This record gives sequence, structure tokens and C-alpha cells, in this order.
Amino acid sequence: MNHKKLVASVVLSITLMQAPSAFAMELLKYGSRGQAVVSLQQTLNRLGYNTGGIDGIFGSATRNAVIALQKKFGLSPDGIVGPATEAVLNRTVVSGVSSRGAYVRTSNLSIVSIAGRYLGTPYVYGGTTPAGFDCSGFVQYVYKQAGKSIGRTTYDQYAGGRPVSLSDLQPGDIMFFSTSGNGPTHEGIYIGNNRLIHMSDSSKKAAYDDFSGWFRTYYIGARRYY
Repeated sequence: MNHKKLVASVVLSITLMQAPSAFAMELLKYGSRGQAVVSLQQTLNRLGYNTGGIDGIFGSATRNAVIALQKKFGLSPDGIVGPATEAVLNRTVVSGVSSRGAYVRTSNLSIVSIAGRYLGTPYVYGGTTPAGFDCSGFVQYVYKQAGKSIGRTTYDQYAGGRPVSLSDLQPGDIMFFSTSGNGPTHEGIYIGNNRLIHMSDSSKKAAYDDFSGWFRTYYIGARRYY
């Protein structure tokens, strides 16, 4: 290796070591479970790789999706998300290019990933911090962590952004619901695959739910801020 190539290799190695991970994953493989797997599945699906759903379980479909990604980028197709595969995922999302050549919005991926970090946070009326959130406080805080400033209340957030049709929902969009008929009374963040994360009234904490039943009945619209 000549001097220039050696210097370039060292600089690249240092850069990779210092660069913050967009996913902050541990070693993920078949049988892994948890929020890191949810983030992985969301990212793979967004890049065009079918994981069979977003359930936080690293099963055969997720492994096959990882293998497909590894093959495309010339990695050993072992189906394990180690440092090399994670680096490809980070680079692909940050560059804004998906495996299908389509543009990928990094901001909405960040919103979904950040929201998942607060799963289980308790519901507190008027709450705006990780010590406890109400529905709009949760959404505002997540967006702030993603670098987006939005209104504090459900009404403020519903009045801003860009209206989004139900057929065009994307991960990171804010979904609004009304039980009064006089404007929004509840909200959550769409995470893809017909699911959302919100401050649940029933469980009194941040939780995932399917967009069905109660949510379908009282849904009034969505807004996009990214």
C-alpha cells in the first residue's frame, strides 16, 4: 500500500469510528428482539427490503432482507447486522438514496427512531419531558429532538404543517383524532405498516397501536412537517 492510500485508509477508519450511528444498534441477528430490531425493520422497509412487518422480532423475513442488502453492497451475506452492515445502513440513509434509487427523507426516519426511544414513558397531563408526556407534548418533544420546531398543543400542530391524505401517509406524519367533533383531541406519530406510536389513554404510557378500531373511527387527518 502506498503512502497516499495508507493515509486515506487511516482517515476513513477514524471518520467511521467518530461518526455517530443513525441506528445505535448492537449486534443484531436471527432471534434478536427489541427496539433496535424495530428500528432496523423500519429502515430496511423504507429502503425497499421486505422484513415481513415491524414487530421487533428478528425472524427469517428480516434476515432475508438483511442478506439482500448485504449482497447489494458486496458484504458477506450472513444475515447478521454487525459493524460493516450497520455502516452501510447509516451511509445509505444519510446519503438519501434507497436501494431502489429513490430519495429517502432522513428527517422522517429520525422522527420514528427517536419516538421509539420513549416507548413506555408514562402519561402525565401537560407533560413535555421524558419524565412524562401528554399526547401533544410527546409529539412536540420527539420533533424537537429531530430538529423540528412545532406547536405545543394538539390544536396548534393540527393547524400547522401540510395536510396529508390517508393514502399518502408516511412514517413520521402526525395523525389526529377527535372524539368531540370540535377539533383534534388526540394525536400520535405514524410509524409505517398501519401502526402508530402515541401516549395511550388505556395503558397510560407511550405505546404502539394498530391504526384500526377506535383510531379508524375517530381519525380526522394527518399533517407533515418534514
